[in-house]
Amino acid sequence: MNKTTARIAICIGLMTSVQLGLTNFANAQDADVKAEQYSALLDQIQNVKLATAQREVMLASQTSEITNLREQIEAVPATKESIRGIVTRMTAEIEKIIESDLPFRKEERYARLDSLRQKLTDKSYGDADLYRRAITLYDIEANYGYAISAYTGDHPMSPGRRMAACVEDTESATCNLSNDQKKLLAAGATLDSISDTVKDGNFVHFGRMSFIYLDLDSREGFRWSKEADAWEKLPSRDIINARRAVRIARGESAPGVVTAPIKMQAAQ
Repeated sequence: MNKTTARIAICIGLMTSVQLGLTNFANAQDADVKAEQYSALLDQIQNVKLATAQREVMLASQTSEITNLREQIEAVPATKESIRGIVTRMTAEIEKIIESDLPFRKEERYARLDSLRQKLTDKSYGDADLYRRAITLYDIEANYGYAISAYTGDHPMSPGRRMAACVEDTESATCNLSNDQKKLLAAGATLDSISDTVKDGNFVHFGRMSFIYLDLDSREGFRWSKEADAWEKLPSRDIINARRAVRIARGESAPGVVTAPIKMQAAQ
């Protein structure tokens, strides 16, 4: 073989080697791409499995909730009847409280109770509204035990004696009309038209501990005795404290400590 032929053979061999190397490199790159694609496909499959599992859990929860709601809907008629029954029992308990309690604001308290009872017989009132009203009554009765409250009223044993005195003489000390009341009469009002403002005195209840009555002129006072179920006359020392309690309860004096007239029972 001459030198020219040898050179050609060597060149052909080198070209073949280069081509083989390029082919192997291309094959390796293709394998890497396919491996990455396969790995990405596995990740997608795993994600789909996780998403499916989550949807199955959510579906199971929704199915359970739907079943629960259906059971509640089916129980609505019975629930409505039970709520009205509960409110009916609540009104009975409130009545027991009023009957066994100190006799303060009785007309007002019974009026609220009667109003609720009337609404119980009226089908136009919803169960939620009835229950809310019953709870409101409970709250009002509960709050009575934590406050000192004063309001005007007639003498517990001789009601209307101030009005009777005004009928005889509007200028008498027993009538004791205020300047505003006198102005109303001068303007043409009658005693009957202002009768709601002509009360004998003030009632004060100290929570549920004590309930008293004090004449408008503060000369006479009484304490309700639960033991005797009757009114007992207040001693003069208690009348002084009662007068102060009236002013505080009506906001006519700054808040302060007041003494409630309580009769202590002797130890058995």
